[in-house]
Parts: sequence; structure tokens; C-alpha cells
Amino acid sequence: MRTEIALGLLFSGCSGTGAGADSVPTGPITLADANNYHFSGSLNVPVVTTASARDVAIDWGQVTQDIQCHTVDPAADIDTVGLVRFGALTQAQVQAGLSSNDLQQADMSGYVQYQNDAAGTSTTLSAMSFFGTPVDVTSEYVQGGGTYLLLLATGTTPGVGARTLAFLDPEDASTNTAVTVASGCGVLQFTADLHSLSSAPVGADLSVDWSGVTADGQGNPIDDAKIDGLLLGYYEGQTVADIEGDFLNLESRATTLYSLPLTGGTSADLTLATAGTQVFTGFSGDGLWMLALTCSRCYNPAPPFLTLLTPPTGA
Repeated sequence: MRTEIALGLLFSGCSGTGAGADSVPTGPITLADANNYHFSGSLNVPVVTTASARDVAIDWGQVTQDIQCHTVDPAADIDTVGLVRFGALTQAQVQAGLSSNDLQQADMSGYVQYQNDAAGTSTTLSAMSFFGTPVDVTSEYVQGGGTYLLLLATGTTPGVGARTLAFLDPEDASTNTAVTVASGCGVLQFTADLHSLSSAPVGADLSVDWSGVTADGQGNPIDDAKIDGLLLGYYEGQTVADIEGDFLNLESRATTLYSLPLTGGTSADLTLATAGTQVFTGFSGDGLWMLALTCSRCYNPAPPFLTLLTPPTGA
């Protein structure tokens, strides 16, 4: 198994109290740590014990929901099946690293994958390769060889778009050579706190600057280089409690959801954000406005940064 890959997993309006809620900025929307929400999440990744050093059949026909409990078509939506080996980490350590987004490429000692070009629902370990280069996977899939994490993903970018996951545990005493991957709903346990943040005031300038943000919603140092998207959502007739209670459906709950791809830096022009063919032109309505910075290559699907916005009175 080869190692030249970084794994990435797999995602309002006035509320909040605190500094900034009463003043209208004359420049860009300036974000700081006090504006960020707090979240906690844990994974309970299922473990499947199989025979060691044997070819193993993998079936995902029963994966009809992902880890966010969203509907999955197992044939049409699963494009890539990847197997990552962590040579020196236990399952518990990998699980904790996935939850906190602090796994490193150096933690991985191998990666192979299967491209589901035929839109099927099964494959085998022996059908996996390193981006088309044949690999004798079964000779390296052995008891004591490390921790093996199976990822089922939408899309073909390695590690991005994971829908569900499972640990495969090869044991010499096992004769099992068939893995049935279960649906992902229930694997991820998640809570979000939007009540404690200070909402970010908005003025006439429709640009945003987050150079002052130093930590993500879990309190870990934020990596600006990993921020690759911005979401701007309007939630008509909804409350903060509504969004907190159904946070994993943050995007689908939005009345209007604008998005903007990012390619680096710590600022963006919101007038470049779009919702389909609709371009964002300013804040209006009486509902909640939310702004999130997203990371498609991060392990945890929660946005590293998310805040509520306070548009000027009369917007």
C-alpha cells in the first residue's frame, strides 16, 4: 500500500449577545473568535472482523443513509471505495483524530481505492489499486499490520466526500471473507451551540474578513489554507434553536443558500456568492442570516467557522 496521499473527510438572522451586536461597521464584516459557534462531535465507527491475508468481498448495497443521515443511493452515489492504513495508531486514536480533525498524512502508511465506474454495490480488496497501479493488497492486509479504515465516498478526489466509514479488522483466527457495510446514520453524534456566540454586525460593505479568527469551533487552531468554501444562508421564520436542533441539515434547512468557492486568503467578496443563478446582492428579510467557512478536505463535516449575522436595521 502506498502513502502519497492526504486523507480528508468528509460540511441565521440575528441572535447572540456580546460585543459587536449593537454597532454597524463601516468596512468589511470583520470576524473574530468571539463570533464563532462551538461544536462537539464524536464518531462511533463500526468494526468488521475478517480473515487476515485473504481477499475480502465488500458490499455496500445497504448504505441508504450517510453519517449525516442524508439519503444515499448506494449504486449511484458511491463513486470511490478507499482503504486507508494507519500503521501506528489504534482504532480509538484514529476515531478521535477524525473527530478533532488532527490526523496527519504522516499517520498513514498506505492507501488503495476502487473506482465504482460501473455503479455497482460491491467490490473486493484485490480489485483495489493505488490510482490504477496494481497492489497486492491481501499480502499487506494482515493482523498486526495497522488500523484499516474503509471509506465510501461520493466523488473521485481521494478522501473528499466520505458518506460512511468502517474499520476492517483482520484476524488470523477469523474465516470471514465478506463485509456488509451498514448505513452511516448513527455513526456521528453531534451538538452545536449557536446561542453563546456574538453575532457579527453587517454594514454597507458586502465583503468579509476572517484574518482575526484563530480557532475553529472545537477550539483547535484554524488552518486558513484548508478553508475552501463559504456558505451564506437565509433562514426565514426559523430560530437559533431550530438550527441547533437540526444542525446536520444546515444546508437543506436554508430558505436560500449562497455558496462561494475559496482558493486561499482570509477575505471574500460576498457579491460573488451564488444560489443557482441568483447572485447575492444584499441582506433582506426578517429571518436569520448565517455565514460559514467550510473545509471539504477536513475529517469532520462541521464547518470550522460559523456565525450569525446582524444586518443593519431596515435591511
